[in-house]
Amino acid sequence: MSDRNRLFSFWKKGKADKPLKWIAVMLGGGIAIMALGDLQKEDSVKSEEPKDEPAAVEVDVKSEYERELTNALNQIAGTGHVSVVVNLASSERKVLEKNTSSSTGNGDVTKEEQVAIIRNGDTENPVILEVRKPDIQGVLVVADGAENVHVKKRIMEAVTRMLGVPVHRVAVIPGKTEETK
Repeated sequence: MSDRNRLFSFWKKGKADKPLKWIAVMLGGGIAIMALGDLQKEDSVKSEEPKDEPAAVEVDVKSEYERELTNALNQIAGTGHVSVVVNLASSERKVLEKNTSSSTGNGDVTKEEQVAIIRNGDTENPVILEVRKPDIQGVLVVADGAENVHVKKRIMEAVTRMLGVPVHRVAVIPGKTEETK
């Protein structure tokens, strides 16, 4: 009992210290409430984040680019067999609609965002505003006939225009000739 009395003895010193004591108690309580509020907010934000789609979507986009490029480049005069490798810097991104609500109270402005969801029977799907194509890091083209400067220029132009990639991200390499095979 004496330990507890000694512990709280500073509270009993005098009435002059009372406002200071209450300020300390209120300050400690306010800090505790803010810390708990931040923890709850982080948990709710984590649960609302959309889940990433499997890497299969990235492979599909990559193979689609490669297939379309190969088909187009095979049509260029002077090219023989063409092989294309596309290296993606990122994956496809979906921009989701969000419901936002703002409130002002006691000089504080709070803003809450939730992903907008459409319900179709038993399933819930997020509202997708836009699907952004993946960024392309580089393109490698191996083509028979690319040793000819004019053919190489046509291949470069076709790749840069089809994919919207700058020239410095495209490499065009001549394929093996019959003599080197």
